[in-house]
Amino acid sequence: MFDKKVRARRLADVAEFEVIKNMYNELKGQAAIVTGGSSGIGRGIAERFAAEGVDVVITGRHEATLKEAAAASDKIHYVVADMTNTDDVAKTVAYAKDHFGRLDILVNCAGWCPVQNIKEMKLEDYNRAFDLDVKAVVDMTIQSLPLLLESKGNIINLSSIGATHPSVNLSMYTGAKAAIENFTKVWAVELAEDGVRVNAIAPGAVESNIWNVPGLTPEQSEAHMKSIIDGIPVKRMGKPEDIANMAAYLASDQADYVTGSIFKVDGALAI
Repeated sequence: MFDKKVRARRLADVAEFEVIKNMYNELKGQAAIVTGGSSGIGRGIAERFAAEGVDVVITGRHEATLKEAAAASDKIHYVVADMTNTDDVAKTVAYAKDHFGRLDILVNCAGWCPVQNIKEMKLEDYNRAFDLDVKAVVDMTIQSLPLLLESKGNIINLSSIGATHPSVNLSMYTGAKAAIENFTKVWAVELAEDGVRVNAIAPGAVESNIWNVPGLTPEQSEAHMKSIIDGIPVKRMGKPEDIANMAAYLASDQADYVTGSIFKVDGALAI
């Protein structure tokens, strides 16, 4: 039931993107990489950038979902890539350079959220989480930096409210996102004189399959979602488009004096 509502709302939101197209006129003609862009927040950001006239390269490990996401706009392209593989990272950056001749925006969105108590965790679980949530972000940023320095571009990292409001059974994820927030602040200072801005977005509870619990009846599933929404002051889940709106602003010239900042988009959940 929840999935059907999400799909219906996504169709409506894509239509809304057409209405707000070119809100940030200066983004037209720019090029972006959005890792993890085949679904969820990454897909929402890719669609928003495409609506603004940005050529977007999305990455993911599964071609079928990438194709589906890319079908939303002729401005969205895809590279099948595992961000923990440095050769795949290089392939993605090379695609942007070869096809667009530039890179203006890097969105580090790909991530993994293990739900596990430390009493059950193995070192391999830490390696998997930090390889994607931290190491891959560093690798992509380093390999993209020559193009971003040339364009005086933007880096937008995806954090989480968990970085400052950690939850039980999420130590690997919240620990990784805390690292991302500190990278964001330090890189912003290091790159300020080069004209490259670095910011992060910290979403709260955003509609995605991660909130679905297997084995529940439709009634139980609806009650589960209600319990989550009841804990959010604005009384609704966030949408990928809510995060995409912030990403579009941060990439635009209207945020020209904004760097080194972490923006919560959470409906006041982490107050």
